[in-house]
Amino acid sequence: MDRAANHELSKMKEPDPRRISIVWHETAMMQIGKAGITDGLVKEAKRLLKSHKYIKVRALRSSRENASKEALFEELCRQAGATLVGVRGNTAVIYKL
Repeated sequence: MDRAANHELSKMKEPDPRRISIVWHETAMMQIGKAGITDGLVKEAKRLLKSHKYIKVRALRSSRENASKEALFEELCRQAGATLVGVRGNTAVIYKL
């Protein structure tokens, strides 16, 4: 593999800052409810990530019994195979390339 092709491959794996900025301004695509992170929620996250690549997730206050917001979003990312971009308030943006 030559250098140009390798550069293009590594570029594809990096998040697009412009897309991330756009997603932060959209409404949340999914919500974590009282039940927390369930199998159905993870399945839906995977489906949304497959079609959109970047999604905004909102966590209800009742979804975080003893865990922090960051821990809740990181667990969702771990189970869905995604990466956490950032957390603002009760919302987060995650992506999967």
